Amino acid sequence: MTTSRDDLSEVTILCEDIDQERFIRQYLICRGLEDHKIKDYGNPKGRLIENNNALIVKDYPALIKSSRSRKYRNIAVVVMIDADEDSLDDRKRSLNIALDETAGNLNKDPRLPDEKVAIFVPARNIETWFYYINSYRSGQECNESTDYKDKTMTAKERIQLAKKSAKILALEICPQGVDRIPLTSLRYACKELQRLKL
Repeated sequence: MTTSRDDLSEVTILCEDIDQERFIRQYLICRGLEDHKIKDYGNPKGRLIENNNALIVKDYPALIKSSRSRKYRNIAVVVMIDADEDSLDDRKRSLNIALDETAGNLNKDPRLPDEKVAIFVPARNIETWFYYINSYRSGQECNESTDYKDKTMTAKERIQLAKKSAKILALEICPQGVDRIPLTSLRYACKELQRLKL
């Protein structure tokens, strides 16, 4: 039987930085997607951008418009934007307003029901997910308001951490069930993955 993952021609990633991109890419590979089918929407990757969140919100409508115009190709989109000091709902709302101002202002999600568009909002940031994923076996406490970013890590170390975290999430944590994940933002992201039908 052919799965939708086999039929999927492309997954485009729109995210803030290389750590997020490598995390998403590795997770999708662990879920059986071929690396060459995963595309980057021109993420900053080392460029100094004053506000990565604003860049994601700005680029989101154009990416969705592009994917809708190529719907016949069975394209999926993954968007990741850190919550930072905002809430998960605030970040989702900013994306919804960018895509459709009327629907977004009414707190409605303008994504079409059959659209393969998943939105991930790590709270406080992606480093929170990395901390939780890499310490869940030891039972260390992790919350979504503490900033777990380690500013002493090199770019290479961050990329390795992103890939390792994605593998642990895909191969160890997710098979135990989404409802067992204590972080609200990570649990939400896992449910969003269902939109991709992987």
